[in-house]
Amino acid sequence: MKSISVVTLGCKVNQYDTAVILNQLPKSKYLKVPFSDKADVYIIDTCTVTHKADAEARNYINRAKRANPNGVVVVTGCYAQVSPEELKEVKGVDYVIGNSHKFSSLIKIIREGKTQKEPKVFISDIFKEKKKGFESPDIEIFPGRTRAFLKVQDGCNYACSFCIIPRARGRSRSLEIPEILHRMEKLSASGYKEIVLTGVHIASYGRDIGSSFFELIREIEKEKIVKRVRLTSLDPADTELDLIDFIADSETICPQFHIALQSGDQDVLKRMRRRYGPEKFMNITSLIRERIPDAAIGSDIMVGFPGETEHEFLNTYRIAKDSPLTYFHVFPYSKRKMTTAAVMADQINPEIIKDRSKRLRELGSNKKTEFFNQFIGRTFPVLIEKGQKGTTPNYIPVRIAADNFNIGDEVMVRISEVKNEEALGVPETKII
Repeated sequence: MKSISVVTLGCKVNQYDTAVILNQLPKSKYLKVPFSDKADVYIIDTCTVTHKADAEARNYINRAKRANPNGVVVVTGCYAQVSPEELKEVKGVDYVIGNSHKFSSLIKIIREGKTQKEPKVFISDIFKEKKKGFESPDIEIFPGRTRAFLKVQDGCNYACSFCIIPRARGRSRSLEIPEILHRMEKLSASGYKEIVLTGVHIASYGRDIGSSFFELIREIEKEKIVKRVRLTSLDPADTELDLIDFIADSETICPQFHIALQSGDQDVLKRMRRRYGPEKFMNITSLIRERIPDAAIGSDIMVGFPGETEHEFLNTYRIAKDSPLTYFHVFPYSKRKMTTAAVMADQINPEIIKDRSKRLRELGSNKKTEFFNQFIGRTFPVLIEKGQKGTTPNYIPVRIAADNFNIGDEVMVRISEVKNEEALGVPETKII
């Protein structure tokens, strides 16, 4: 039996891709082992959103060779797609497989690949392949997860000045609705009660196949295949009142939104080539709060974009503070080659970026705690994920004062207090 070790870096789309790889390997022939263990094959599914993500991938390459100098090391994903020549120079790499070849070549290499004197590279220009369709195979099991991710869209047609992902993932392409429903049924049959719809730019879903994201959501609600469906990040430019109203009345779509802000300053958003302004973001998030009072509303915020003045940063801080956001992820700007922002003047001093990031993260922590505190004394269904931990439909992590539940159980829990950005709860009844 061949042993295989896999690590996934980055977003939910990458995590789905990794799950596809593992689902295609027969358990009778392959044994999955921890990354620190000796394995025959190591697969590193990479991210390249930031320079830290690139460095993390290189670190895992070194770890693999330390664990087994004779093991086959395969690097795939976005870093492999964008920087194959750079990865070829990293000692210990045997194969570099871009997203363009991830599903057509990777399984064969896992089965037949051997260590190489010089790395073999499998790459094509994924962004220029305009007619390339959605190609990710389906899965039945999402390894190590209570909730399953389902990729329904890949790629992006836009050109934000800071973002390398379109070059790494290609143009937007969508999975047909009947196939999505079929894949959801397979995951439901495997016992998953919650499915997270993922994509690189999920709001673009359907535009390449004569459909739309709203149409997809309507069909999912109509079929009610699983109890919970959760959405990933939405673009403010594509989030409208009809979608919010529909989710407000939904019995299936979780009351959680992730609306990507990036900056709260109009001029910075223009330099980023974002398709909305601060007013649009405030209108969308305020409408969500009005229509769905209990909804969690998250965001991504970038700090230190080239030319960002203290005044522009404070505009972002005020938007984050005054909006109904309940949590947000803070990302220090990272220069990416082949992007417009990389050659912009006035790159910001790293110490200034660090200070601004710290201020925003402190604000985010306070807002999250304030949101959680609103629900003390209320009861919610909690899906058990591991041990005594679970999550409410509106994305509150809960630690339950009992340990007699199994992963995948759904339990009615009364929230008793909030501590360290986590709710503590008392179980009342178990939902079958």
